[in-house]
Amino acid sequence: MEEDELQEKEFFSWEEFSAFFDAWCERRKVLFFVKNSVPLSKCKWATAPPRPDVVEALKYSSVRLVCKDFRGSSKPDQGGQHKGCCASIVLKMSPKKDRLIVTECQLAHNHALCPIEFAYYFKKGYLMANSCLPVRTTNKISKQFVGGPDVRRLLSYCKSRDHGVLDVLTVLDGLFASDPNAKVKLVFMEDKVIVQTIFFLSSRMMALSRRFPLMLFFDRMVGLNEEFDLYSVLCVDGVGRGREVAYCLTQRETPDLLRFTLASLVQSVPEVKLQVRCITLGVEIAHLEAVKELLPNARVQICRSQVLETLFSKAQELGAAEDERIWPLLCRLAAAKSPAAYQQAVQEMKAILPQRFVRYFQRHWQPRSEMWVQFWAFETARNVNACELLKQHQRRLLAALSPSPTVAQCMLDLLAMQVGSEAHELDEGELATHYRAICKPEPAGLIEEELGFARHGRYRFQETAEGYLLHDGLSEFAMDQALTRCSCSIYTSSLLPCRHLFATRLRTGLALFDPGLLHRNQAALLGAC
Repeated sequence: MEEDELQEKEFFSWEEFSAFFDAWCERRKVLFFVKNSVPLSKCKWATAPPRPDVVEALKYSSVRLVCKDFRGSSKPDQGGQHKGCCASIVLKMSPKKDRLIVTECQLAHNHALCPIEFAYYFKKGYLMANSCLPVRTTNKISKQFVGGPDVRRLLSYCKSRDHGVLDVLTVLDGLFASDPNAKVKLVFMEDKVIVQTIFFLSSRMMALSRRFPLMLFFDRMVGLNEEFDLYSVLCVDGVGRGREVAYCLTQRETPDLLRFTLASLVQSVPEVKLQVRCITLGVEIAHLEAVKELLPNARVQICRSQVLETLFSKAQELGAAEDERIWPLLCRLAAAKSPAAYQQAVQEMKAILPQRFVRYFQRHWQPRSEMWVQFWAFETARNVNACELLKQHQRRLLAALSPSPTVAQCMLDLLAMQVGSEAHELDEGELATHYRAICKPEPAGLIEEELGFARHGRYRFQETAEGYLLHDGLSEFAMDQALTRCSCSIYTSSLLPCRHLFATRLRTGLALFDPGLLHRNQAALLGAC
């Protein structure tokens, strides 16, 4: 009967077989291990090979599993012979090259099965671990921050290319090689060598969160791929741009991502815990109560335009008639400048929208009106278009990420976004116009020239206790914390902002047009004698 249960049974992935086989072994208290196998990645094909996604899913063209005692017991039988157990199972890839099939199974054991021995030796997830990393290793390191040495140790344990784990670890190894102070937290699925979540931020992103902690934004990228979601934490820099301060890549349907991401951010940059005053969340983000626990001084806001779109869509879903008054009414509701204006819009809504929608609104959105109605918005946030900031970030991600990226490729693309991305947003002409409006022609011309060098130069930056160091490949220049002074000859001879100040301000998010940069050279200003 046992043979009938297994014979010709089909599996569409090695993971599916592994989960089934773990449960099957646990029920019967039997111990098997892989005696030999043929990885699909090493097969040579006379006909068309399987698709890459099939190779990734099935792993092997054939696998032979044998009883733990196939070599024989340590105790000889009465005749003095060590008889090996013949119990075995064979899987092979189907002729259609799209599944694994149990083609042979001999399940009669020539020895008694011992539950105590089973409990001691059985390792759940063994088959998954056998193809890449030991499960005990991934279980131990899961949910912890890892550093360069940890990643290199994991790479040394890898037996084969599996589940993208090797690719992810290779990307992380490169990250730590270029940025030893980066922070990375890895989460593996329990008892499986499958990456579930990766939280990471570079030292540059940490510096941005320290400099601009007042307002944060947290949202999910729409349409990354079918398996993983990408969540981003943004801040607002000195010129109003959204800047990434953390990323979280996770398998879809992973619960409580807000809590996990904020906790990881606070663990990485502890000083932001009490400095954040407002966090704006995407409309679909759940478990908002986590904010008060992790950012006790922060107010929670929900992206207003996303709320509007949700309300309008729900109204149509719940039977609202085609009425050109609905969208303007919802806009007035969200943009209310006083409690009275908000209540007036609510009363109008009750008059023209179905009762089902009104009940939905009163249950889901009226209790949270202080999170999305303009009147109750965080004062500083009123000057920031949260929706536009999040939309711009989405557009940047869509432009930067490869089509249908793997986790490893997505990480590479995200890290590449951090290199020189600000230079593309630098409008030299607009900045030059601002400086010409306050400077005499000659110093304004010198400043415009330095702006050009700031954009096109190749620099390395280092934050120090006194300020910043900039390396241009030949020399090193020191700047103060406020980024108003530089040790280069351009600045010391003219007391005008130089390329090094502009480049470092661009990187750290400070405004490039700042009259304070001319404080030590008042003669450069228009109207000066």
